[in-house]
Amino acid sequence: ILLSVKHHPHALILHKASHASMDEADIKAKMRLVHWVPLESNPEMLTSFARKVGLPGNAEFVDVFGTDPDLLAMVEGQCLAVTLLFGSSEAASQAKKEQQVAIEKAGQKLSPDLIYLKQYVGNACGTIACIHSLANNLHALSIAENSPIGEFAKATEGMTPQEAGAKLVDATQLHEASEESAAGGQTEAPEATAHTDAHFIAFVEKDGDLYELDGGKAFPINHGAAEGGLLAAAAQTIKTNFMEKDPDSIQFNMMALVKRTEEQ
Repeated sequence: ILLSVKHHPHALILHKASHASMDEADIKAKMRLVHWVPLESNPEMLTSFARKVGLPGNAEFVDVFGTDPDLLAMVEGQCLAVTLLFGSSEAASQAKKEQQVAIEKAGQKLSPDLIYLKQYVGNACGTIACIHSLANNLHALSIAENSPIGEFAKATEGMTPQEAGAKLVDATQLHEASEESAAGGQTEAPEATAHTDAHFIAFVEKDGDLYELDGGKAFPINHGAAEGGLLAAAAQTIKTNFMEKDPDSIQFNMMALVKRTEEQ
């Protein structure tokens, strides 16, 4: 499947999966009026944000042009995360509901090292997808502990996904970096309160399994063994669980967070 690279304006929230200790209804009520300017779905913007919060110069976000093996082979470097932007639709909403019911019935294994946060800040899903991508690869990317993303990860350690999501509103450095990056997009940035019709999520690998991190879902999703590597496994999951379940939509955009060697 070939993806058209249409850089879409939109912006995503983090932490270790566990039971909520804060009342989620109260958090949602508190956050109802909190909105950030959405990030565009283009690698330059996500890399710009990531650099501001701690991503070193040997890593960046790049476009993924499709799910076919020959298109995946165009992605150079070690893939550490994959992001997906997809359109909001009735089919996507129905698939989300069915997935939640199935997992709540059957259960799932979650890595204790997984960093995941819920999304409450409006239009922040692109930012959160980037945070999920970086925070789950702090060691692999050699991100400094005193960087904004390093400090946020440390500050939210031990929090529930709900608490960490609520903490994002106080993360001034992350907010400022996100707003500055949004202002430099290829299209004019919409207002922070603007309604967006698309959603950003991230995929990472932990303990050999592929995880979908969507701050708008009830919990992270374990999609099983990352066979063939993170990029191939994520592409197959995106094809099966998103594209094929919403065949009328053409609004899919994939990017990969890659770490390059000196030769690349």
